[in-house]
Amino acid sequence: MELALENATNTISTIEKMLSSKEFDPFAMNCFRDCLELYADAITMLVDAFVAFLAEHFDIASVLMRTVMDATSTCDEEFTEKKGESTLLAKENYNLFQLSGISSCIIKQVSSVPSQLINVSS
Repeated sequence: MELALENATNTISTIEKMLSSKEFDPFAMNCFRDCLELYADAITMLVDAFVAFLAEHFDIASVLMRTVMDATSTCDEEFTEKKGESTLLAKENYNLFQLSGISSCIIKQVSSVPSQLINVSS
């Protein structure tokens, strides 16, 4: 989850640079603004997922991680609404999707271990 959070934070910086460059058409700029909002929400969800994980609220953490994954897909879809437009954040979206998926798998594995055998806060 920490890597996913770092990735999302770096992607926000990338999007902000793209927005300030003014080298993209208005459609792409709108997509960047929407993706910036999605990534800001994703950061909040990643932090909340981490807190839920540490509190052993694994179901909540899993839902939040899946929601982060949905955010990356939504960002990709923003660009594909215009025919011929390339997804300018495809790499970033893919990376966060994969990191969130790995986190989800870890949450699932940890949640299946009896709680007396683990202590996630150590």
